[in-house]
Amino acid sequence: MTTLNEESLKLLQKKSFPDDEIQFIILGDSHINSYGWNGHTMQHDLDKNGERYKRILQHIVKHHGSSAAFVIHGGDAIGDGVIKGISKAKQKEANFRAFVDITKEILFPKELPIFVTIGNHDFILEDDELSPRLFEAYIGPVKGEILIPDSNIAYIYLPTYFEDLKGSPYFYEEDLEWLKRKLVTHPSDHYLIDFHADLRVGAFKQNSANNHYALSANETQAFFQHISTSVKGIFNHHRHFSYEYTASFQTPSGTHQVPYLVTGCGGNSTSRNNSPNYFVCTMSNLDTSEPSLDFTPVTVPGLRS
Repeated sequence: MTTLNEESLKLLQKKSFPDDEIQFIILGDSHINSYGWNGHTMQHDLDKNGERYKRILQHIVKHHGSSAAFVIHGGDAIGDGVIKGISKAKQKEANFRAFVDITKEILFPKELPIFVTIGNHDFILEDDELSPRLFEAYIGPVKGEILIPDSNIAYIYLPTYFEDLKGSPYFYEEDLEWLKRKLVTHPSDHYLIDFHADLRVGAFKQNSANNHYALSANETQAFFQHISTSVKGIFNHHRHFSYEYTASFQTPSGTHQVPYLVTGCGGNSTSRNNSPNYFVCTMSNLDTSEPSLDFTPVTVPGLRS
């Protein structure tokens, strides 16, 4: 079976983009649940989250389907389930199947690729170990590098792991080392990095040490120690609201600032009412060493009614 990220990459590679500007969409935390395939309607029967996710994708296609190059979904594509009497793994597999089918049905006719990062709800807990096997089967590998055609932009997605799915988030050291090697290999590229759990920066610095949403101060520091000035945007999710900030980290040449965005209102019904559902991102001046990255928040009308 070809995974969603693999099919999206094939779509992306057929596209061409302007030399100096590109637009893309960011959202996360859809948490969709499926009641199963309905043989009468020939559709997945979805919960409220799933219906909200469909409406968000339809809004993206209607208003940005011709202008956006791709979509980034930052994880928690699926929820934990709504069907009684079946195993957690079977429920999550039904949810993944519905997520992929719905996403392709809405985005792919407009040739709009989507790349999905793994979130905590996208893992399953088997034999007391976190397993990404269903995510890998339906979405693809948990980390990867996407080179954007006709540009000097690369997009990287990484996994963050969680103690028993609900505990404090953390990185695998091998993933941070992989990230560092990627950035060294392509030092002239502009990099965008996406992972699910939030860095402990800005408004999140004061969270308790064992906070479920934010990476620890040590994990945050380790991340910044593995990146370089080629990173021009960092995107997180996990919290069901949106947040914009400018993060800073130290490099051998001094302090480097990078746009930082949290967006976690991509369908889940627990999103804060004053938070946008997705962001339209425009990256300009790509032919310079310091491109600009602008975020435009979008709220889908009537979604919360």
